[in-house]
Amino acid sequence: MTDRKVTLSEVAKRAGVSLGAASKVLNGGSDKIGVGAEARKRILEAARKLNYHTNMAASILAGGSSRMIGVFVDSFAHYRTMRLLQEIERLASEQGYRIITSFTHDNIANMREDYQALQRYGVNGFICCSHDYPDLKKEVAELFGGAKNVVFMEKPCIPEMPYVRTSRLKALTAMIADAYKQGYRKIGTMHGKPSALTERTLHGEFLQALAANGLEPDEKLIFEYPKEPGDPKSRIQQAMEKMILPQRPDFLFIDDAVYSLALRTQLARHGFDIRIHGGNADPLFEYMEIPSFDPCYEQIAAKLLDLLFHPETRSEIPVIEALYKK
Repeated sequence: MTDRKVTLSEVAKRAGVSLGAASKVLNGGSDKIGVGAEARKRILEAARKLNYHTNMAASILAGGSSRMIGVFVDSFAHYRTMRLLQEIERLASEQGYRIITSFTHDNIANMREDYQALQRYGVNGFICCSHDYPDLKKEVAELFGGAKNVVFMEKPCIPEMPYVRTSRLKALTAMIADAYKQGYRKIGTMHGKPSALTERTLHGEFLQALAANGLEPDEKLIFEYPKEPGDPKSRIQQAMEKMILPQRPDFLFIDDAVYSLALRTQLARHGFDIRIHGGNADPLFEYMEIPSFDPCYEQIAAKLLDLLFHPETRSEIPVIEALYKK
């Protein structure tokens, strides 16, 4: 014997709303029906308690919605992207949506297949966190150019596409001011090759932050990780040989906690100590008693979803500033 299937009418009755309101929230019904935040919450709670499952195929055929969002993520991504993904999933779930994630690395063919497959399944919209490939700009533009249902994390190589921009400039400026006040004078950073937009932006913002504090930027105190793939240990060994031991910085900004941990190990072997400040709020920083910026992941996720659900808000580019914590 199979369990009886719960009907939409039962969900609406339990939530104390009309059938149309319940359909709007769970099946993406008519836009003419407005549903308030409290009513939406009651509907989702009622559906959960009654174990109601949407008939996705029927909903799509009826002009409704799959209530699904596709998220493209680079499979080599570090903590920052994974943490953002958690917030996207949480906030989307609160609005009655589920996310489906496409993981790939440097492979436009796989992205295209996933994009097409998810559209066939009726996915409503897409958030792309995997597009900053310096050697594949043409392919990325061909894949997503002109799409009306895709928003991007950071500026894409496609003009006029909606995206959310993040900035560390204010946080870096405050961090450097505080470091200088504490007596640090050789302030540096380490990051990836500036061929990638995210790394190029970090490089530029670090230089701007130094200048904002009246300090002369010293490129010798900025180490770029080698382009070829490598684990943090090998990259940090190169940083030790080429920048840290010759230049002897006394303060370093390192965005990633794993690289900070690898550096701590190398510094201990050389009996050398450097003040480190992190950037991506990985819990590892807290365990190592290293301060880190707050990138405001919840705000970033909220803006991405807002751009996706409300195209009328796309006239301005939202900028989320990281917060400095001493």
